[in-house]
Amino acid sequence: MKSKLNRGFENFFYRAFIIVFAMSLLLFFTSKWWLYDDDPIKQTPFNRDIAGLDQTTLVLKKWHYNPDKLLMEVMLETKHTGADQVKPTFAFAAKASQTMDVYPIKIVYQQDNQFVLHIEQVPKDYKVIGVFVKELRDPKILESAARDQLLAEKGSIDKSIELELPKPKEKIVVGDYREIQLDKTLDIKSKLAYQVEFISLEILQLDRQIETLETQQLPLQDEIVASIKNEIVQLESEQVYKTDDEKQAVQQQIAKKKVAIENVREKQKQYEERIQALQQKREKLLEKIEKIQQRE
Repeated sequence: MKSKLNRGFENFFYRAFIIVFAMSLLLFFTSKWWLYDDDPIKQTPFNRDIAGLDQTTLVLKKWHYNPDKLLMEVMLETKHTGADQVKPTFAFAAKASQTMDVYPIKIVYQQDNQFVLHIEQVPKDYKVIGVFVKELRDPKILESAARDQLLAEKGSIDKSIELELPKPKEKIVVGDYREIQLDKTLDIKSKLAYQVEFISLEILQLDRQIETLETQQLPLQDEIVASIKNEIVQLESEQVYKTDDEKQAVQQQIAKKKVAIENVREKQKQYEERIQALQQKREKLLEKIEKIQQRE
């Protein structure tokens, strides 16, 4: 009897040990997603201008990660904001923030000012990834600018002098695991699919702008008008107890508040016109998507 009890206890002990061990492993490998992390979020903001390069303003559109394929996808837009006649080209690198491990990165889509980058071999326990964007300006433009500077400083140029050209500027776009979206469907897409995705992201931004105007800005103007009207009513009700001079001062205040109402109504009209313009742009983008999909 004791041996059976002992064997039963041992079996129970081993089963409990295996369960606890398995749970510990599970908690260890998934802790990044459920443990509280009080470190400041280092994510570069989405859909905002990113300064730091000489000729270019960057915009981060999207950042997703597929843990099954250890693959990241970063979508960027570039705006040529400098004076160079020739737009710069770009080189990209990807590194882990703390370990400085370097990950393979490649351009899987480029169309005009739009880039889709794939970062490979990113481990599941990553924390912060930096995409290094190096701006490569045209050498002839840099040489011309350097010669002009020498000419302005010295009055003449010695052809034997080796020109000192500026080093390429670099900007780091940062991705924090708390802001990067998990996407197990992430993979390389067709050129047309990426075109549609960029347009869809633009439509999403338009929708957010329209919603802000319709649900916040327009109602706010109505509230402001209602508040000013209440103030006018209050002033008018108090005129009975005012002297002639005081009544004249009150009338001036009322006149100013009526002008203020007109100004608010004008702003409201501008918001309505802005909504209409955004909606028209949205319709055009939807038509563009439809035409692209017909080519697939």
